[in-house]
Amino acid sequence: MNQDFFGGNSILLDSKRLYKRTVHVKKMNLVQRIIHPLFRIEAQRHLLYGKRHRALALFNVLYKWSPSPENQFNLALCKMNLREYEQAIELLEPIHKQIPDQLFAGITYAQCLMLAKHFPEAEEVYLHLASLNPDNSLLKLLVTLVQDPIGRDKFVTSLDYQYQSSLLQEEKHLTEALELLKKATDLTPEDAALHNNLGALMLKLKYPKPDVMAAFSRAMQLSPTNDRYKRNYRKVWQRKQN
Repeated sequence: MNQDFFGGNSILLDSKRLYKRTVHVKKMNLVQRIIHPLFRIEAQRHLLYGKRHRALALFNVLYKWSPSPENQFNLALCKMNLREYEQAIELLEPIHKQIPDQLFAGITYAQCLMLAKHFPEAEEVYLHLASLNPDNSLLKLLVTLVQDPIGRDKFVTSLDYQYQSSLLQEEKHLTEALELLKKATDLTPEDAALHNNLGALMLKLKYPKPDVMAAFSRAMQLSPTNDRYKRNYRKVWQRKQN
């Protein structure tokens, strides 16, 4: 399964995407209203670039100022990235209860339930969403996955390894991080984004270019329409020619 969708680094939310009727439980003062969008952009940037603790600090401030669904969701994403799954569930559950038919928020909530190994609850959420979106191929895949004890264990373990690896990379423990990505690849070998991330870390560690290209090539094979994977492979190939 492609972690581009599920990885915490790529799931950031704005209020338009989640909830058109965003409700701010308390009003911010003038200074907070001015700073709020700047803090939000900075927090999202930190999360995207792997600075999870900095992102968490900012999102905690934003949530304290305004516990809106948007801030609550993004705070939960930080918790997921830090492997604080139960705390993330506490934040995501009320959002799902408030808007149970919201696809994106529901899938994220169910994913977090899976990471915490609350499989029956995750299955319930997926089945509900699938009943509302019967033609959604991703939901069909997720329902099948959550009902497969072996497959879901591999998926959850792989994803948790990836979160661990990201945290190790943030701490500059790159060799240990790479070993975890390799373990994750063994568990979910059809994950294109995982092979791409593996190649990127191998490149950072100055692995031989043929090994790096093999990882990027596998990502392209699994996701042939992804331009980012093609660019990564091309860059290494060009270096190899020089």
